[in-house]
Amino acid sequence: MLPADRNIRFSDHAILETAQLAEELGVARVLLVCGKHAFVASGAAECLPELVRVAAVRRWSDFRANTDVVDLIDGLRLVEEFQPDLILGVGGGSAMDMAKLLCAYQGITDEDRLHEAIRDGAPVTDRRLKLVLSPTTSGSGSEATHFAVVYIGDQKYSIAGPAMLPDIVVLDPALTTSATPYQRATSGIDAVAQAVESLWSVGGTEASRGFAQQALAELIPALPDFVKTGSAESARQMALGSHLAGRAIDVSKTTAAHALSYGITKTYGLPHGHAVALTLGGFIAAHADATDDRLQTAISPQQHRDAMAKILAAWGADSAREARDGFHKLAEGIGLSMDLVQAGVTTRQQVAELVSKVNLERLGNNPVRFTREQLEDLVFRS
Repeated sequence: MLPADRNIRFSDHAILETAQLAEELGVARVLLVCGKHAFVASGAAECLPELVRVAAVRRWSDFRANTDVVDLIDGLRLVEEFQPDLILGVGGGSAMDMAKLLCAYQGITDEDRLHEAIRDGAPVTDRRLKLVLSPTTSGSGSEATHFAVVYIGDQKYSIAGPAMLPDIVVLDPALTTSATPYQRATSGIDAVAQAVESLWSVGGTEASRGFAQQALAELIPALPDFVKTGSAESARQMALGSHLAGRAIDVSKTTAAHALSYGITKTYGLPHGHAVALTLGGFIAAHADATDDRLQTAISPQQHRDAMAKILAAWGADSAREARDGFHKLAEGIGLSMDLVQAGVTTRQQVAELVSKVNLERLGNNPVRFTREQLEDLVFRS
């Protein structure tokens, strides 16, 4: 069940209500931020005839898969030119992150000033534009979180603040089925990873762990059929589960597996969800077997044991190895190789380079402490 504390429109073909939402919000000009191909392929474009009847619409898709400051500055200049009342983000995580970033940095069209603002990382506490987000994938959870990622060169920055949350979420399961099986697999496994990491995260709360546990209960049974057939029932479960996983990480943030994934994606070109999955099984095993003296001081041993018990139970496992194997079986069953060598990581030096790129703040949110060498060992054995 969806939490009732946010404005969420959840149904098949809910995207067709976009014109009605624009009228409810009292907007006259809409900047539509969407993927180059997914907007049409997903069926989301069916909302346009009614939307253009009630508002002036400008569509923008000219940005890369990983949100980059070069594209962001172009988008911000477009905002200044078009002067929209509403940013409508429709697509995967990149489209929704870009929509958030346009709201966060509206009015900054000078490149140096924008770089400075991003590096400063001040919380985004105010925005002038309305924001509506509608995911066309079940995985990123971006529509549910108060943060977004942007790159300056190879450096990744996470921008956060309460004003990054949308006014309305349009959660339409029918939009998520047009992607290829591999795309559905990578986005879906990302949602699973978010839920797992939220359960053991140092920053988790009772509420976030509740969202995460609910998410796993929806995602694990639905993911194989969603990838294989894209059935309406599995799509509905995946949309709900991925949103709940997003609600969980909105509070808890992600941990070491996600922190490592960005380097894998940047260096070897592996899609984000697949990159996260490569090491998550290793972390499940390491966390389940961790002794109390390895835990972060901010988390109690009992809390960690409770979290790991829930994770093992999600796969019907009695041991760390069984849980790791259960996760690998799920991933491999939907076509995702869990072999680092196949991804291109063949030497210890390559592993060391990946570990060197890890965001240390994310490691602080990981329940178990790792030295660089221990982290390299875990990745190399994954």
